[in-house]
Amino acid sequence: MTETPYGIKQLSLPVRQSATTERDWHCLDTRPTARPTSAAERRGREDMQGRLARAFPDTPLAVLAAVTAEALDFFSSARIRHYVPVLAFKRASQRLAQRPPEPEAEGA
Repeated sequence: MTETPYGIKQLSLPVRQSATTERDWHCLDTRPTARPTSAAERRGREDMQGRLARAFPDTPLAVLAAVTAEALDFFSSARIRHYVPVLAFKRASQRLAQRPPEPEAEGA
């Protein structure tokens, strides 16, 4: 534990620090330092599909998978990959929200 200039005790965490962070306690540099691994990107894709399934429970899984793949493909050339799952989820959610409802089966 370290104490900030404001008298607040703070847990010391290992983060990349710039030259100014020793003076500015509130400005720790926590930006990602490496590209996400393929396993992390796969977990992000799976998490995104699960969140979409909860948000749009009446949508078939095949449609969710197609919209997820389309949203991720849109960001495939992004140089900064860390935020792609968040941006792709927003894009896929907007796409599914604009989608017309499925026709109900007759004679149920």
